[in-house]
Amino acid sequence: MKILTIIILHLCGLIFALLSCASKASSSNGEADNLQELVRSKWYYNKKKENDHINGVTQSSWEEEDVSKEPYFVLPQEGMRENDRISALPGQPYNNGVDFDQYSGYVTVDPIAGRALFYYFVESPYNSSSKPLVLWLNGETAATK
Repeated sequence: MKILTIIILHLCGLIFALLSCASKASSSNGEADNLQELVRSKWYYNKKKENDHINGVTQSSWEEEDVSKEPYFVLPQEGMRENDRISALPGQPYNNGVDFDQYSGYVTVDPIAGRALFYYFVESPYNSSSKPLVLWLNGETAATK
């Protein structure tokens, strides 16, 4: 009698496991499908709209953003390259220097608000005119304002 009960319990467990696997396989909702469903949902749209309103984000097309109506400025560039040149960083050889030119400074993006991006640039020591350019820009975080 005990053996029959154990066999029945094992069969019920096996049937339950098979049914749960089959239901997951038939739904076939992966992470991408669930994300698409969330993005399309009214809740997500309304929440995003609220956050955009709080953060001051306005909805505009790419064409509107490409044609800026704000005035832009260009500061005089004479002597800027030499002012930003770095002779050596801590830990770099000082006597002989390094065999590449390096620069760092700030690129002003909004002079009225006082916003600038920090940059660090290293020229290639070999054929710098034909090597690709990599420029690292780092802006300040909201916590440091």
